[in-house]
Amino acid sequence: MDKKNLGLILLTYIILSNFQYMLVNSGGSIINSQFNTDSDVSVKISDAQYDCVDAWIIIGGDKSSHEYWELVLLTLEWVYDQALALGNNDNEILMLVPEVALTHTSREYGDSSPTNLNYAFNTWAPDKVGPNGVLAVYLHDHGGNNAMANHPYPSLTASELDQYLDDFEAASGCDRIIVVYEACSSGSFLDELSKSNRIIMTSTEPGYSAWWSPIAPHISLFGESLFNSILAGNSIGDAFVDASNEINALGYGGIQKPCIEDNHDGVGHIVNAWGHLPSTGDGSDAKNTYLSQGCPPKLIQFPQIKFVPLKFWVAYNLTIINIPLSIGVDNSTGIASVICRVIPEDWTPPEPRDNESMGGWDGNESLYQWELTPDGNGNFTGSLAINSPILNSNYLLSFFVKDVDGRRGQVVSTQVGINDDGIAPVDNSNPIVIITNPNENTGLKGVVNITAEGDDDQALDKIQIYLDGVLLKDESMPDYYPYPEVVHSINTSDYNLGLHNITARAVDKTNNFQETTILVTFEEDKDTIPGFRITFLFTGTLVGIVTIIILYVKRNPVRKKKKIRKT
Repeated sequence: MDKKNLGLILLTYIILSNFQYMLVNSGGSIINSQFNTDSDVSVKISDAQYDCVDAWIIIGGDKSSHEYWELVLLTLEWVYDQALALGNNDNEILMLVPEVALTHTSREYGDSSPTNLNYAFNTWAPDKVGPNGVLAVYLHDHGGNNAMANHPYPSLTASELDQYLDDFEAASGCDRIIVVYEACSSGSFLDELSKSNRIIMTSTEPGYSAWWSPIAPHISLFGESLFNSILAGNSIGDAFVDASNEINALGYGGIQKPCIEDNHDGVGHIVNAWGHLPSTGDGSDAKNTYLSQGCPPKLIQFPQIKFVPLKFWVAYNLTIINIPLSIGVDNSTGIASVICRVIPEDWTPPEPRDNESMGGWDGNESLYQWELTPDGNGNFTGSLAINSPILNSNYLLSFFVKDVDGRRGQVVSTQVGINDDGIAPVDNSNPIVIITNPNENTGLKGVVNITAEGDDDQALDKIQIYLDGVLLKDESMPDYYPYPEVVHSINTSDYNLGLHNITARAVDKTNNFQETTILVTFEEDKDTIPGFRITFLFTGTLVGIVTIIILYVKRNPVRKKKKIRKT
């Protein structure tokens, strides 16, 4: 059989297999996902790793004061549920809880004693995970420099945890380990845990605090968004970005800075200056690793905010400013709550009692949050109030939607400016634009998606993509948030091999513009099927979407439908 006929057979098999997957797992209909994942979709399907986690070890600790132990247990139980949702069963999850919590849960194997930790890593996990498998480890408690509180036992140190991981590797032959550690100063564990084929994520940097979410039910702030995004079908790296963005949207970004380490140099990093990965070498492995593929496929329906107004202005009032909101929902029956959180641009969260205490939210934060109510016509309505407003300032408005199953969609934010007359000032500022894919100075071959994103302090008009000065894509931006990412696919075989310039250009409504350029190398692609070209292939988890329309009642922009990305 010649190579071309073999290629035809392989291609036909791939298409039929994926078509069958979509029909079987979506009840006979293909679902279009509008979830903005910021995913790196340029990687070839052979480059992406679809990891089914073979076993989970979930560990919780405690302080001698038992401070917030209920929230530690709440988060551990919630993570347990996420592991189940990813396709694991109870026999593949071992949970060790604080001693004080033993009588408050029935899912635990025991407490987090050194004896039980040793059993988990040296006996239980090697029996569940083979040499080609994946182990996931989740830890949560108060923490300090290179130590996690574990009362009444000695603190679990970074070197001890690393030794447990090494013991597991020796006993199982498996070195693919994904670790998520949530605690204050959790980033101090990164250097010790760093090792080939490990992905390590911590909820904050060394010396920085970590928090539980001010949004009910008050799961740990980093983990809640991280797992929600993973379950939506996003890569680990894109979920890390989503979690970092949500921390910023809630106003905690100045004091909680999640870190990732996956290039095995012992140095972790936060997201880059544009809020993306990779960052100084870390994040590439995580961006190409998905946990929701390979396990039994799950159809998970997430609510999603479809659009919110761009930044708007209101006139100053000395005592209070009321802003009415009307929010349309495509299907309100599955929506449990819609919350609008408003904080001034200089707001800072309450400081924890000390650097080793996870931070609880301030009770006064309820004053910054408004739950919108259904009006009986499929809409959610309400009015937010800004008390003692600050003249010539901006307030961040972040919208959160949760369904009846406790799934929370990706947060979407906008701003309201307060000035004398409520009229937008003259726009003399350039927009911002970034190329999120591919990375600079990388070698590319085959089909590649060039991806760009932009924003403006008032209103973005369009984003353009150029290759060597030639316009490839010119996409108008909608009159609402979130702005879609602009994607253009090229096949490097259509161009000369060697160096090329990729440029993204953003233009705002007053013709201010900004450009950014990266240099890449087109290489020969020897792996393509002869005679065929696959523009895009993705077999990730199918995601159902409940769309939500958020409008500012005094605004009536001309709306355009955002391009729908198919998964």
